[in-house]
Amino acid sequence: MQTLTVAERVISQIFRDKRTIAMMFLAPLFVLFLLSTILGSSSDDVTIGTVDLPASFQDTLKTKTDTRTFTDRATGVTAMKDREIDSLITFQQNQPQILIEGGDISKNVAALQVIQETLITIQGQQTSAANTKLTAAVKQLQQQLTQLTNQTFETPQPVAPAVTKPDIQFLYGNPDAELFDQIAPALMGFFIFLFVFIIAGVSFLRERSSGTLERTLATPLKRSSIVFGYFVGFFLFVTIQTILIQLFIVNVLDVTQQGNYFLLLFVNLLTASVALSLGLLLSSFSRTEFQLIQFIPLAIVPQIFFSGLFDLSDAPLWVEVINRLMPLTYAAHALQNIMTRGYGLQDIWVDLVVLAGFVVLFVALNMRALKKQRPV
Repeated sequence: MQTLTVAERVISQIFRDKRTIAMMFLAPLFVLFLLSTILGSSSDDVTIGTVDLPASFQDTLKTKTDTRTFTDRATGVTAMKDREIDSLITFQQNQPQILIEGGDISKNVAALQVIQETLITIQGQQTSAANTKLTAAVKQLQQQLTQLTNQTFETPQPVAPAVTKPDIQFLYGNPDAELFDQIAPALMGFFIFLFVFIIAGVSFLRERSSGTLERTLATPLKRSSIVFGYFVGFFLFVTIQTILIQLFIVNVLDVTQQGNYFLLLFVNLLTASVALSLGLLLSSFSRTEFQLIQFIPLAIVPQIFFSGLFDLSDAPLWVEVINRLMPLTYAAHALQNIMTRGYGLQDIWVDLVVLAGFVVLFVALNMRALKKQRPV
């Protein structure tokens, strides 16, 4: 009987908390629906550039994927750096020279697969043509020998001509890189964002639940001073955590790092700043740590889907809109370009401006939230 009394109290408390009910039943369904949509949005379509290919190779390649023809290799490489093509094929002394962009593992695999299928098709066509000619020549020779010697000769089996092995190079990255090297930039940004959000949100929530925030609000301090004070105070520990994560991934796990190390650290700290400001903001709408954790399925988990781990080439418009509203989209884009492609500040400044804008927005909203607790 006592057990039922306790259970009844717990059930009634949960039913009174509408947000808990919504998070418990609706949030998992939304996340699963979003994941299903994103997994169905990937595309194997690639664009391959060509320079002076044999006509048969060019025609066969066009039947398998989109192609662009360039006058010289340098122009094709420039187009690849601008992300207009995923691979470039040239021929040198009848040997295929294949250059792969290397920054997107899904596109790398798709491009190599298309090129391999094309080479196999061309090899089959060349072998068939060569065998036909050889067989005809041998039969003609047999007939002549039979007339001269009155002996019958067996027709030898034709041998397929040797195909020159293609030379494959990568514009970015390491050809021997493993899957983790490709996804490490996105994972690094996500883990920094996740743990900073949790630590900042829980710590600020304890300030409120312990009454420290209320006593601070009772002082003549400005709301902006209070918000920035908490931000700077938490940022010290956030910086240490961010540095440790980057050191572990780059130096201990030895993940490929092509760009500037300190630029990478700056992007990670900016990403942590977004998570810190978001954690402070959402903690203002929570009364308990459990309520704060409820924000994770909607505010944090979906961001992993937009961090570059999944191909969104064929995603519907509403997914693209959500993608543009996620801070981790810009963080992962910058981290991927630095670590894999070796980009500099002039190449990722747009991502940095957007991330800084998120920080300003969340801080401003946090000050507005505090206004409800102290209107002056």
